[in-house]
This record gives sequence, C-alpha cells and structure tokens, in this order.
Amino acid sequence: MSQPIKTQHPDPSKVQGEGDYDASRRYREDVENFLEKADVERLAKDAAPKSAREARDLALAQERGESRTKGDDPADVRAMYPGQSKTEE
Repeated sequence: MSQPIKTQHPDPSKVQGEGDYDASRRYREDVENFLEKADVERLAKDAAPKSAREARDLALAQERGESRTKGDDPADVRAMYPGQSKTEE
C-alpha cells in the first residue's frame, strides 16, 4: 500500500498573495538600488520614440490599452476579444 502524500503548509505567520511583505521589501530594495546605480536620464532618452511614426504608434497602443474601463467585466471575453462568446464549448 502506498504512503499518503504529505503536503507542506506555508508558515501561517507569513502573509502571501497581495500582502507578501517579503516580496514587497525585495521589490522596494531593488528599485532603490536601480535608481542609485542607473543613469535614468540616459535610459529615458534611449527609450524615447525615434520618430514621429513611432510616437504615434506608441500613443495609439497606450490609448487602446487604456480603452477598457474599470467597469468592464474581466470575465466577459467579448470585452477583450470581440466575436468570442463568454462560454466557448
């Protein structure tokens, strides 16, 4: 007969998910280190659009990405993919 599988339960003293304090701390430290060491001005200049067409394409992409309002139902795939039904079978 096989042994039952033992599952490890996370330490209840650590909060996970959106309240993952360790991940938040590491992220903040990484951002601070990046800002201290990186040439942010140069990186911003390098990331700027190289032409009017690229600037227009980026603006259109941003507008398209922001077109979904907070009121949209994320479960409604029609909001993201017109022509698809909610329940595909």
